[in-house]
Amino acid sequence: MKIQRAIDGQYSEIKLEDGKKIFLSVLPDRITVSTMVMFIPTKKIWEFIFPFYIRTSNEAWDSSKDILQITLDSLSHVTNLDELKDTLENQASGLLREYVNNHGEQARDISVDKVGIHAIKQMLNPKGLSKIENIYQEYGKVLETVMQDTLTKYPAFVFPKSLLPYPKNKITEALREASKYTNDPEMVKILESGLVYLDSFIEDKEANEKNQKLLNNEEFMKALKSRK
Repeated sequence: MKIQRAIDGQYSEIKLEDGKKIFLSVLPDRITVSTMVMFIPTKKIWEFIFPFYIRTSNEAWDSSKDILQITLDSLSHVTNLDELKDTLENQASGLLREYVNNHGEQARDISVDKVGIHAIKQMLNPKGLSKIENIYQEYGKVLETVMQDTLTKYPAFVFPKSLLPYPKNKITEALREASKYTNDPEMVKILESGLVYLDSFIEDKEANEKNQKLLNNEEFMKALKSRK
């Protein structure tokens, strides 16, 4: 396993020896691990939910930094996705439960001290965060699929809008909202790139016509395949 990028208490990107890219994300009440394609998390494979808050949307606390590091340390030996899943379930979860047992009272006190009980209820909405995460992950899955099919289906690099799991405005809103949960400019750029790719999803008829025109162009397809 190789850590490609890590921001204390916020997230980390790692690459396994089998080539899989993995994204670890610390949210206000949980840590999640997802597969990653084109810099976008696509499929959640594990999460650990805490009985207290570990950060706000804008500030990573010591607890969130410790939790991310514990999880990363537990994965230091993994080489492939199967090993990763097994380690998360059988090792990382145990270490984090131990952290909860040893630091739970202190972490709850910090939560209240940082934002107050009322603010916690009003400002931090795990259900809302989970919904945002689900939207951009489902969008990421669609991106992964269409990018794999550019040679055979979408050589014009435009895609039928009907493939999107949600309306474009809803995906746009989710990506912009997700950017509020990181202070890292690079992560913001990644989320913004998702908005750029979203522009490639156009009306089905127009997308199909543009792609079919190139698919019927033998010279273009020959040149495209030669660059693969």
